[in-house]
Amino acid sequence: MVSNDSRRATHWPRTIGQVVITLAVYLTALLAINLLITGRAHGQAADMELTAPSRTTLASGRWSVRLGAGGLVAPVYPGSQSFVIIPAPLPDISYRAGLPMLDTIYINGRDGLGLVLWRGGPLSFGGAVGYAVGRWQNWAPRLNGLGDINPAVRGSLFLRADFGGLGFSLQGDRAFGNQNGTTVTFEASYRRRLTSRVMVIGLVGTTWADNNNMQQWFGVDPLQASNTNYAIYQPGAGFRSISASLSGVFALSSAWNVNATVGFSQLLGNAAASPIVETPTQPFGLLGLSYKF
Repeated sequence: MVSNDSRRATHWPRTIGQVVITLAVYLTALLAINLLITGRAHGQAADMELTAPSRTTLASGRWSVRLGAGGLVAPVYPGSQSFVIIPAPLPDISYRAGLPMLDTIYINGRDGLGLVLWRGGPLSFGGAVGYAVGRWQNWAPRLNGLGDINPAVRGSLFLRADFGGLGFSLQGDRAFGNQNGTTVTFEASYRRRLTSRVMVIGLVGTTWADNNNMQQWFGVDPLQASNTNYAIYQPGAGFRSISASLSGVFALSSAWNVNATVGFSQLLGNAAASPIVETPTQPFGLLGLSYKF
């Protein structure tokens, strides 16, 4: 007798070329959804970790596909005291290639299109190409005259460690094109299954940003100062924020999950002192529903 998993696996492409093409289609669709519906709050949510990193348990040559959608509540921009509610896609797709220097190919809402290049014991190393959202000056009166920050491509490198329920992640992100700067984020997470249907995930993290990133998002250059009532403000490199969140996953069935996250991000140092910041404390929340194929 052929198992359900085996029958399901035959529906998916087997060769690396087919995998890359399929994932490219998924990524294009995901970016289109982001551009069409995510709007203001996604610019703030991009700096927030809504799910904890985890070690894949797939056998080589196997797919894992979970798709979902939810509602995100977040500040209009980093430092805003106003909130918006927007729909948010929740993809989590991976293919375990199991090859030397190509362990897993995946797509998720956090990283975009990523590769786990190497995995050994609890450690994994890889990179990703994602979408760095922008900021538009018509989002809030406090931004008028500062100009727009256009969306850009974001490249990432990460090193992650998974010790059962305890996980650690060190990730560097670099924006290219319309944005400038580099950030480095360290996070620690803890997963615990309370019952057969309920799992909770706690996460804490901190983000360091270089001069270019801090200037673009929190600074006021001479031209911007001449267009506004702000004085020139040139924040230097330093720790940009700390964050904490608590997530819950409730299994409605073997395929359907309800996901919920509440948390906050606290701006620090030169970022918190920026004249465009209304409040340094940035709460956020997410409620979603997903289905595993």
